[in-house]
Amino acid sequence: MKKILSYILCYIFWVITTATTFLLFLAGREFYLKVMAFFIRDRWVGSAIDRFLFVGIAIFWLAIVIYIESYYRNGIKKGVLIQRFLFVTGIEFLVLFTFHNVPLAIARITFTPLEVVIALVELGGAIALISIALKKRVV
Repeated sequence: MKKILSYILCYIFWVITTATTFLLFLAGREFYLKVMAFFIRDRWVGSAIDRFLFVGIAIFWLAIVIYIESYYRNGIKKGVLIQRFLFVTGIEFLVLFTFHNVPLAIARITFTPLEVVIALVELGGAIALISIALKKRVV
């Protein structure tokens, strides 16, 4: 019975991770569109790059989803499923922090107090989750 519950938890974690990586996929597209706005002036070139990157990132997202499912299942066998979930979620927070803050830094836009708080929560959450996961050296 414990094994069945472990697999149910594994797939709940996998669905959560899949949903958040899809949101990161959309945030990644927004990220590269903002960055391209600073460097590419030709509308046609920007559109072509956007389409190629969109397909490339979609394939990368699919590969990540497949790998994470295997990573979590192997975590059940080793008894480290929760730590692996925390590690992956921490990495997602770190990527989200990058996607939110790099375009603002490139544009040299001053951060509002709310943006500073959000950035600190994302970065602090990422560091906390990754450090908790690595405390037991599960990765």
